[in-house]
Amino acid sequence: MPYRIAPDIYVYQSSMWQTNSAVIINQTANLVIDPCYFPAEIRIIADFVNRKRSFNRYMIFTHSDFDHIVGYQNFKNYKLVAHEEFAFCDRDSQLIQLNEIDQSYYVLRTPPFVFPDPEITFQGTYRISISGDELLLVHAPGHTGDCIFVISLERGIMFAGDYLSNLEFPFVNFSTAAYKKTLDLAGKLVRDHNITCVVPGHGDIADGREEIFDRIESDREYLVSLTEWAQDLFVQGLQTREITEVLSGLPYRNRPIEGVMLKMHIENIKLVISELQSF
Repeated sequence: MPYRIAPDIYVYQSSMWQTNSAVIINQTANLVIDPCYFPAEIRIIADFVNRKRSFNRYMIFTHSDFDHIVGYQNFKNYKLVAHEEFAFCDRDSQLIQLNEIDQSYYVLRTPPFVFPDPEITFQGTYRISISGDELLLVHAPGHTGDCIFVISLERGIMFAGDYLSNLEFPFVNFSTAAYKKTLDLAGKLVRDHNITCVVPGHGDIADGREEIFDRIESDREYLVSLTEWAQDLFVQGLQTREITEVLSGLPYRNRPIEGVMLKMHIENIKLVISELQSF
C-alpha cells in the first residue's frame, strides 16, 4: 500500500533497497517519479495511476541509475523528463548491474528493459505546472552528474533521489566537490521553499525540518572528513593502499561503516584519491 504524504501525493516503497517511487495525481496530471523495482511492485503503481487518466502524463527520473528507471515501460504515453546529462550516463554499466541482479533473483521483465530516451531535458532548472501546484526540477550533481531534486512548491515536499537517506551515507559516483555543493543547495532550497518533507530515493521519509537538516549536516560532515583526511594523508606521501586502509575506519554518524556499506565507502575513498591525483 502507498504512503500518502499529501492529498494528491503518494509514495511506494520497494522491498529492494527500500527504493521509493512517488506518484502525483490531480485534476490535470498523472505524474510518476522513479518507477521501481520488481515487476509486481511496478504493476501495482501503474494500476493505481491508471485509475485516473489525464492528458498530461509525466515520468520524472531523478537520475539514470537503473534502480530508479527500471519500471518506466509499464506506463504508456508518458512524457519522460530528465536532466540533459542523462544522455551521457554509462548505459552499459547500468544494464550489466540490472541484469546481474535480475538473474540472481530470477526476475523476468516483460517487455525486456530498454534504456529510456527522455523527450524533455533541461540544464539548470525546469518547471511543470499542474492543478494547484508547480513542480520545480533543479540540477543537483554529485551522486551522479545528472541528479535532480524535484520540489512540490505548493506542498513543501522535495523528492531527493539518491540524497539525504537515513540508510546510506553519500555514495559519490561523480564528484565530491559537486556533492558538497549539492548539500549546500539542498539546505538553501529547504529554506527558500519552506520544505518540510524530503522523500529520499531509499529509506524513510524525512518529516520535519529538524530531521532534514540533520541529514544534510551528517552527510556534509562525512564528506568533509573524508576529503580533508585524504588530502592530509596524500600530502604526507602515503600510497593509495595506505590511505585506503586508514580511511576505511572513518565513521558515519559516529558509527563504524561495516558490511556491504564498507565496499561503497572504499569506492568513495578511491574516488577522492583519484581527484587528488588529478590536480
